[in-house]
Amino acid sequence: MSQTMAIFMVLAAAFLWGSWMQATKYTGDFPLPAFLLWLYGFSFVLVWSFILIIEGFDIGWVFGEICADPWRALFVMACGAGMALGIQLQMTVIGRVGLVLSNSVNATFGILLGTLLSAVLGKLPEGVSYGRVFLTALILICATAICQYSGKLRDQDLERKSARPAATQDTKSALLMILAAPLNTTYALGLSLGVRTSVSAGGFSQWPCIGLLAAGSFLGTLAFSGARLTKDRQWHTMFDRKYKKAYALACLSGACHYGGNLIHTVSSAVISVSVSWLIGRTGSMWTYLWGIYHKEYTGASKKTYAVLFAGIGVYVLGIILLAYSLYG
Repeated sequence: MSQTMAIFMVLAAAFLWGSWMQATKYTGDFPLPAFLLWLYGFSFVLVWSFILIIEGFDIGWVFGEICADPWRALFVMACGAGMALGIQLQMTVIGRVGLVLSNSVNATFGILLGTLLSAVLGKLPEGVSYGRVFLTALILICATAICQYSGKLRDQDLERKSARPAATQDTKSALLMILAAPLNTTYALGLSLGVRTSVSAGGFSQWPCIGLLAAGSFLGTLAFSGARLTKDRQWHTMFDRKYKKAYALACLSGACHYGGNLIHTVSSAVISVSVSWLIGRTGSMWTYLWGIYHKEYTGASKKTYAVLFAGIGVYVLGIILLAYSLYG
């Protein structure tokens, strides 16, 4: 695979990542833990089915690699579980403070910590300097801030007055966001130490790595969501014809989430985890564009739209800068 193809594949993964978090708007009273259990269960089946098909059902070598380095395998699975837990906390917060604020906090922290981890542990390709990588990270953080500001302008345009919630709720939301942000970057950590790339000889081949991440995400969600479903006595919602639409949306979300992870892992082997991680952060840009599609900006002023598209333009600038490093 060429570097150009790998870059476009990561951009496709970012589109998938930025396209599914709004799905819970259309699931009614379906519990979030059940939604995510369906999502990661489907993701596990999807990833391992893909591996089976692409390898012609000859996957003995996959388990051979895993058994040859069991501690690394457990570490990668733990990273998959950590990411899934972070997603669950983030989606819990979305219901409290909204998608814009939640996404902005996670995107900013994810860019900083994920870039640091992937650049130091996953190494950089030839011709790409640490200065250029962190400059790109700064540009993407600026893009996130601009898009977040457009959300505030939108609220002013629509004259939305939000009464301040109870202090305990504010504190809980803030704590959940703080906890979710580093957990979400465990995906970058798992890839940095879990997959072999053009600049890092350690780790597994791409299929064992993504397979372990998917298994860890499913098992971690089974434990965490299972505990919440047991506590709230909601296991019956997992198989109730009333929620057929929710099951379909969860599976579609899983295809977007881990379909993106699958594409991203394959591309990382070519252009390095550090570069693919930064390009993948443009998923936040798609979240805002989907917000327009879902009419979240209906009634906003031209100034608000101008600020939003300026932020999207800064995202594009960051990707061009990073791509130039690979070809320059």
